[in-house]
Amino acid sequence: MKNAIRSEALRAVSGLSVLPVYLVALLMPAFVLFSDGSRFDFAGVDPRVATSRLLEPLAWCVISAAFVGAYAVTREYYYASMDRTLTGVGFRRAFGGKLVAGALAAVSLCVCIFVLWTAGVAVVLLQNGLTLALTVGAWQLYAGALVGVVLGAFIGGAVGWITRNYYVTAALVLVLPMVVEFALLRTAPEVARFSPGLAIAALGVPGYQDRLLEFAPALAIGLAWTVGLVSLAWFRGRRGAA
Repeated sequence: MKNAIRSEALRAVSGLSVLPVYLVALLMPAFVLFSDGSRFDFAGVDPRVATSRLLEPLAWCVISAAFVGAYAVTREYYYASMDRTLTGVGFRRAFGGKLVAGALAAVSLCVCIFVLWTAGVAVVLLQNGLTLALTVGAWQLYAGALVGVVLGAFIGGAVGWITRNYYVTAALVLVLPMVVEFALLRTAPEVARFSPGLAIAALGVPGYQDRLLEFAPALAIGLAWTVGLVSLAWFRGRRGAA
């Protein structure tokens, strides 16, 4: 299994084809940031509040992680090389290796995004006469978002194994959260908060705008979605490999 994980981890950072994937991952928190123009209204705002506003979109890196985790699987189906991989290492090692490697790639990428994003926030605040204030709440956001990244990567990989199609998977892990879940968040938050993307995003911003779940129930729902989808992917993959 270690060799399978090492091999998949190398694939995750090799080749020019992964660059657009990482670019899309960076654009996800940016989409959330600019979807609400009030975040840039700093008039009379405390530096701690302003910092929190600009860091909150990092909680939605779960969507980025899902896309990165899915790519480890879907690119093999896209290039019709999955049968060769399964023949070479077997389904069990391929399945576990791709999920773990996808999660490692997502965590590494999102940590880099956290660093770059925080530096950008510091510059924006400085231009508005404020300073970056990394409170306990900010560090809790980083930690919660990082847990969400791991769960998101597993979900993305699982969806890839279930659909076995690059475009369908991309629609499910990108378009569904960005369009459907965000729309529900505005119109039916009591439903939206239990969706996979928003439940996991709540790990970084518990109780966000009184619309998302608190940390404990969000973790429970996020784990339920992750275990359920990974289990479904395992049984579907085993049946297809048999």
